[in-house]
Amino acid sequence: MLDAGDPAPDFDLEGTAGAGVGAYRLSTAAEQAPVLVAFYTEDFAPTCTAYLEALRDTDWAALTDAIAVFGVAPGSLDDHRQFADELELPFPLLADHPGVDAQFGVQRPDGTTRRAAFLVDGRCRVRFAWADHRDAPGGEPPDIEPIRSAVADL
Repeated sequence: MLDAGDPAPDFDLEGTAGAGVGAYRLSTAAEQAPVLVAFYTEDFAPTCTAYLEALRDTDWAALTDAIAVFGVAPGSLDDHRQFADELELPFPLLADHPGVDAQFGVQRPDGTTRRAAFLVDGRCRVRFAWADHRDAPGGEPPDIEPIRSAVADL
């Protein structure tokens, strides 16, 4: 898994953009503001729902002047759009078809994606890396306080 100080692999992924589809490049977004790349396993899974809701409910403006949040998981854009709409997410969900999760080191041996987050700065360097090493039962959200603290420390 990538760690603080490592270069973040740049990516171009399609993702949700309201009712449409948008193209997202990590390096372009990072030039504008720090980017939180939030990997999750799959749409509609209770543990992933809780994780994305915790990110949605974070008051990012209270922690930093500007930040972009990207949710990244395998799956179809249609499923991502439905999931984003259902959760009323204010950030896009990107379809990880080329294996960006593997480049960040959060792909499990069975090919699934581990819940993880990387805070990427304007130089496309990882400033903070976090992975949820436990399986949160019953859809409980993981402890994302380390993510919030890292954003507040920017």
